[in-house]
Amino acid sequence: MRVMDIPSFPRPIEILDLETLFAARLNETVVMWPRQAIPLLGYMCHPNDEAERHGLVNLLRSWPNYEGPGQPPVPERLPRIQGNWLKVTDIFHLYCDLIDGQHQERRGGPSIGKAISLVEANAKSRGTSETNLWKLWSDYKDVAHLVTAATLVCAEVCTRFSESPPRLNPTQFLPFQMALLMPDLVLAVAQEFERLGRAKREDPHSEPALDADTHWRIPSDINVAPLPPPPRKIRPQDIKVLNDRRAGNRGRANKTTPVSD
Repeated sequence: MRVMDIPSFPRPIEILDLETLFAARLNETVVMWPRQAIPLLGYMCHPNDEAERHGLVNLLRSWPNYEGPGQPPVPERLPRIQGNWLKVTDIFHLYCDLIDGQHQERRGGPSIGKAISLVEANAKSRGTSETNLWKLWSDYKDVAHLVTAATLVCAEVCTRFSESPPRLNPTQFLPFQMALLMPDLVLAVAQEFERLGRAKREDPHSEPALDADTHWRIPSDINVAPLPPPPRKIRPQDIKVLNDRRAGNRGRANKTTPVSD
């Protein structure tokens, strides 16, 4: 079992008003919770490379004292890392949607494989082949609950402030920036995603999406109340994709008319 080494917040936090939180944090240039935000980003960017993780943490901690020309140095490969987060979020969020909606229970239950099939079927961007999606899932599965929460927060900020941005430039509406400015919100949402990812399935042959031994757990004493994300419904056309996928696995000769869950 792996637990993230992130200090608890000094006081209990329960986020009830997103509008007020966004207005406060997105109009500030100072990171309110650096002791939590910086190590959180270390795990999100480099879940399985301790040396890279420590390097990123040290870089971010050096930003307030930066005296060189221009802006402080940006972490290496950050654009690619965030692009990978988006694809992992698509996979894991769909997996959680399947669990919430109790879909495919008669067909082995929700699985990462089914979520990847949906992402591949619906995606229009590069790098979304089944092979690449499995590779990205392997790389980031142990922090999927964290990157999904940060990406969801980012999407909410973009929706609310697309036409009237706060002090923060809209080009900075990125998952990395959201985790840096609002680690309490990201961890609040991530707790619910972690619960879904660890949930045991009724099918004895199905494993939870988050491996109990390897995924990075949120400390139990983090001092932030969980905040469930807004529910989403699986579309009928997505159910058809899953049913066709199942029928295809049985072979053309045995293919039957799909039945919606």
